[in-house]
Amino acid sequence: MGSRRIAALVAGLVLAIGHSAAAQRSEDPPPPKTAGEAGDKLVYADFEGGDKATTVSSRGGSVTITSYQESDLHKTTTKGIAGSNSPERVHVKPDDPNHLAKFEFAFMAPNGWAGAGFEIKGQAEADGKTPADDVSAFKKITFQLYTKGVETIRVEAISRGHGSDLQAGWPQMTFKVRPGLNTYEVALKALVQPGWVDTKIDPKKILQKLTALGITAYCDQCRPSEGMLILDNVTFEK
Repeated sequence: MGSRRIAALVAGLVLAIGHSAAAQRSEDPPPPKTAGEAGDKLVYADFEGGDKATTVSSRGGSVTITSYQESDLHKTTTKGIAGSNSPERVHVKPDDPNHLAKFEFAFMAPNGWAGAGFEIKGQAEADGKTPADDVSAFKKITFQLYTKGVETIRVEAISRGHGSDLQAGWPQMTFKVRPGLNTYEVALKALVQPGWVDTKIDPKKILQKLTALGITAYCDQCRPSEGMLILDNVTFEK
């Protein structure tokens, strides 16, 4: 997505609110690539697949909304597709065929910490298990992100069911967001476990058996706030 296209998306961003996903384009998409076949680029999630009830990654993996908080009396709330924990697929402009993933959230107080985000599985489950991708040969993750009501985003590399299960503390990077819809880059070598984690795992081992990416808005010493995340074109690049 070039700079002119991003500028056009930002200009029309307000139109995305309230627009649900339209029908998919009539042409059939090319067969999805595995991480090993991807060459210089692996499009992990462009949100062109799915339907009115679900949002999926580029190779059919589930895309869900996650949330957490310190106090269960002051729960983080989220809103995506009605009746599910999947984000909406939206258009910035009604006549634009490109889809983005969107959800709304609200942080409550008092909470020492809270968060809400996307969890994107790279592939659809097979026999009750999410297949893993070896993305260790790539150098960075790029994506377009619009945020409202939050200042900081966390990107996490996740591997579940392939020998490296953790409850929390996956290799991650945090960064400050900018106003509008922007392209962000996260170097894979910058993904490290937070200092409070007791179980240390080499981040490269997670990247060799990646099952999902987390892209999460969070707060510390939270104030009551409402916001949204809109995401597009999550891509691994060399």
